Parts: sequence; C-alpha cells; structure tokens
Amino acid sequence: MKRQGLWLALFCLLLAGNSCYKNEPIPSAGFSFSGNNEFHSPCNVIFENTSTNAFSFQWEFGDDSSSNLKQPSHLFVKAGNYEVKLRAYTENGKEWASTMRLVRIKPPPGL
Repeated sequence: MKRQGLWLALFCLLLAGNSCYKNEPIPSAGFSFSGNNEFHSPCNVIFENTSTNAFSFQWEFGDDSSSNLKQPSHLFVKAGNYEVKLRAYTENGKEWASTMRLVRIKPPPGL
C-alpha cells in the first residue's frame, strides 16, 4: 500500500511539473531617439530600442499611429508634443514593461 502511494505521489509531481510555464526574466523597456529633441516638422525620427529581456514590442507615437518593429522610425508631420510609448513583452507575453518619452516637434523654420 505504501508503495502505491509513493508511485502516485511521484506521478502527481511529474504531472504538475509539466504544467508550469517557462519562468522568464522580467523585461525592462527603454529607448532613445536621434536629434537631441530639436526637430522641425515634417520630421522622420529614428528610435533606438534599449529594452532588455524582451521578445516583442508595441510602440505608440502619440499621433494615433503605432508599430511593432524592434527599431522603428516615424514621420511626424505636424508640430506638437508627442508622448511616445514603448511596451516590451517577454516571449510568452505574460510579463511586460513600459516607458514613455516626450518628443517635441517644432514648426518648420521661418514660420
């Protein structure tokens, strides 16, 4: 009887181990961009993704456009202040981190 209980416990332990998901490191989200925030419209801004432990990305550029590229660029057509947001996800999508930076686009020179 004890032997059957031992086998049953071992079977349950093995079964429980197979249902666990991959424990991934928590990502950090970060980015920088070209131009020292001295842009004049229209302007194509190049973003450098500095996130770590991330597999996929979701960018929002603050003008109702977005991207899922790792290293996107974006054309800002009008002058204004744009909150650019980046969300970085692990491979299984269960963990994520986000960050935001303000991009200032000035009117064209001479206006």
